[in-house]
Amino acid sequence: MVRASARDDGDDARCGRRRDALRVGDVVEIALVKRPGDGDGTRTARGEISDFVTNSSFHADGIKVRLRSGEIGRVTRAARAAAADGRSSSGSEASTTATETTSEDSSELDDSTTPAVEEGAAIRTAYVSRVSKTADVAAVKNLASALPGVRNVRVPVRGGGHMGYMFVECEDGEGMRGVIEALNGMEFKGNALVAERAKEDPKPKKRKASANADKKKTTENKSNKKTKEKGKSRAEIEAEAKERKLMDARAQMEAEALADLERAKRRRERELEAQRAELETKRAAEQDAERRARNLLERRATAAKARADRAAAAAAAAEARLAAAAALGDVRVDPSWRPRVAVLRDALDKLRVDVDRDPESATIDER
Repeated sequence: MVRASARDDGDDARCGRRRDALRVGDVVEIALVKRPGDGDGTRTARGEISDFVTNSSFHADGIKVRLRSGEIGRVTRAARAAAADGRSSSGSEASTTATETTSEDSSELDDSTTPAVEEGAAIRTAYVSRVSKTADVAAVKNLASALPGVRNVRVPVRGGGHMGYMFVECEDGEGMRGVIEALNGMEFKGNALVAERAKEDPKPKKRKASANADKKKTTENKSNKKTKEKGKSRAEIEAEAKERKLMDARAQMEAEALADLERAKRRRERELEAQRAELETKRAAEQDAERRARNLLERRATAAKARADRAAAAAAAAEARLAAAAALGDVRVDPSWRPRVAVLRDALDKLRVDVDRDPESATIDER
């Protein structure tokens, strides 16, 4: 029974089902995690263990690990794990079995040494690539900031958009492995994310020099300057002071000249602006006068045309009347009307005389 139990433990270690039998740097063979588009077949890979992406101490299908090449899968064969288990197991048969298995697996996986973790590799920072550039920076940060153990998420930006990857800084290695396990293979904006250990952790920023140090340095410079001046003669000190005064006067003159040029420039700009405004006003007045003159000429032309049309119509009507009169011929009075005309003339004369003699009676008769 003891031998059978030792045999089962050796199989679990050799097949990668026990986590305590595996170490970072072991050469193993893994069954890759399936992704969209892989089909029904199982893909395998071989390499050194970079880190563990599961917290389980035992798994029937194999402990899930990440290789240094970035692939993630469950261990199906572990030469170094079997060797370690063989050394720690009790009993001669268990030791012989584990040693034989180690020899066979080592020859199959072509590994002779167990490398250590890369020097300078990140301990708590994950590198996530294949991030869709169509997503905004806030959405990318929210993708990892909500995970447990995350301290900071850095998304490099260039030209107004991010560069398609991010660094996730965690509290410790467990947090980093949790981030890698959660994000690796996740679908985000049509891309399958790739999460792995970063090359190095972020370095602490250098502190700026304190104000006291700057003040001390300034004091030292002044002291050195005074010390140098003490070694000079009076004539040299006076010459330097005179030169400084000349330089100050020259700088002041240059500043005043620049100020005068600036004032002259502004004055010229104001004059040009006033001239432009005056020209615009004058041009607008000329255009208005021209418009009024044109309207007056158009009204006069319209009135003259109307008068000419009326005169032509009157002339045509007169010609028509003359033509109609000419067509009628000369007017002739019937001789039989002459006695009646004389009688009517006499009656009118009589009425005129009656009216002149009694206007009131004539008025009454007319009523």
